[in-house]
Amino acid sequence: MGSTQWIILAFIIMAGLGYWNYQRMDGQRKALQTAGFQISDELKGNPPLLISASQRQIAVLNPSGYQRFSFDQLQGAEVRSDSLATTDTRFRVALILDGEADVEIGFENEPRADIALKQLRRLTGH
Repeated sequence: MGSTQWIILAFIIMAGLGYWNYQRMDGQRKALQTAGFQISDELKGNPPLLISASQRQIAVLNPSGYQRFSFDQLQGAEVRSDSLATTDTRFRVALILDGEADVEIGFENEPRADIALKQLRRLTGH
């Protein structure tokens, strides 16, 4: 196989894995809703952060399941970043929870993380 064929094959595999991951996440969203979670807002991070204002709950989706927390468990939230060896920086909104490990939601850049943090604080009152 030539290098062009390897690149095409790699692209097809990555696209297939992306679609498979999307399907799994969609399945978790449906399972969460079947369990009674009413989505009122979504912060488009990685993984997705869903909010139910009427139930005062937060849910974090991942391909293998979801985590669900009440607003009362949320002690606070903050933007965190890691500087990598290159100039890239990865920004996350960390949910600081009572009795649970912190949960981090990734965002592409600092402005998006800041906007998500402000929206989360507005919606949860934290």
